[in-house]
Amino acid sequence: MTCLACNHIKMSGINNTITEISLFDVFEVRKIRYNEERYFPINDIVFVLTESKNVVDYIKKLKIRDKELLKGWGQIVTPLWVDTKWWRQKLNCTNTKWALRILQSISSPKAEPFKQWLASLWNERLDEINNPELWIQRAKARAIEIRRKQWHDEKWITKRLQSIDTRNSFTDLLKERGIKDWFEYALLTNKVYSVWLWVPGWASEYRNIKWIKKTDNLRDHMDNLEIALVDLAEAWSQKIMEEKWSKWFEEVQDAVIIWSWVAWEARDTIEKYIWKPIISDKNYKPDSKKWLN
Repeated sequence: MTCLACNHIKMSGINNTITEISLFDVFEVRKIRYNEERYFPINDIVFVLTESKNVVDYIKKLKIRDKELLKGWGQIVTPLWVDTKWWRQKLNCTNTKWALRILQSISSPKAEPFKQWLASLWNERLDEINNPELWIQRAKARAIEIRRKQWHDEKWITKRLQSIDTRNSFTDLLKERGIKDWFEYALLTNKVYSVWLWVPGWASEYRNIKWIKKTDNLRDHMDNLEIALVDLAEAWSQKIMEEKWSKWFEEVQDAVIIWSWVAWEARDTIEKYIWKPIISDKNYKPDSKKWLN
């Protein structure tokens, strides 16, 4: 299933899991659909409630402090594949029932509002079961809400959602042509960036230019022209794959490289007319330096 909110909101994936993102206050919380039930990464829950700089260490201390929680940890935890910004990772997740148990062990003024938030999500889920189209509509609404909270204007949000459609179409075709592993997706995405950006560090170097963390979604910090060029590279890569019936990694990589050059030439031509680089160091953080890795 394709969703208007991909990269940041949802990706379909292995082991029948689907990752979405919802907002609790200003915090993003991942929701994983698995076997018709909703799960949450325990790391996300703990961070929202505590804003701890070391969530993993906090959880270890929490289990030491709460012996009953430690004893029942095997029931509480369900390891699931979760979509991150670039690939899928297996994370310890928990359902709504056990999330409420974890809340009992954490002293936080956010605990009660978080309980109410979980209840509202359950009501939404019931509505979506009765009317599946609601899920797509709400996913789009959540995507727009998240971008607004990131200080984006409406014109940019419209362009970004359109680019997500392009990205979904591109990754769907990659799956059809035999690209299965996350690192192959990452390498092909880097090829898109490296050819038209002409930066040796690929996506990581692009993040350094923009002063953002590796966990930040790079495309959420591109301006309209940058997004347009990435879309161009992926759209034409898709076109050549379809025309040449490219299959498996080597052939698909050749298609990406060839048609990414089209975007690079477009970038070069545009920069000659506007007398400035398209690649911008602008990001949408209130204080970029504090977010640097």
